[in-house]
Amino acid sequence: GVIIQGCQLPTGPVTVIYGHLALSSTNLKVGDKLQTGQVIGNLGQGFSSDTDGERKHLHLGIHRGSTINLRGYVSNPDELDQWLDIAAYLAK
Repeated sequence: GVIIQGCQLPTGPVTVIYGHLALSSTNLKVGDKLQTGQVIGNLGQGFSSDTDGERKHLHLGIHRGSTINLRGYVSNPDELDQWLDIAAYLAK
């Protein structure tokens, strides 16, 4: 259960990844515009296919550019430059 949102920041385009959602809880379609504060879906059931068999949790990532990167994690520290620190945006 992944939703990907394309956004434009003053520094350029980014893709926001919301992972481990119950796709049955959303009615979003490709091309829909999201509003601030809009509920996009609910977390998937823990230990199910929604969460890849893991506990109930949200994967949230902000990737630089318009390329879709579904991983939400990096294999080595050099790849961190492609991701933004989410804490800087949640605090605003």
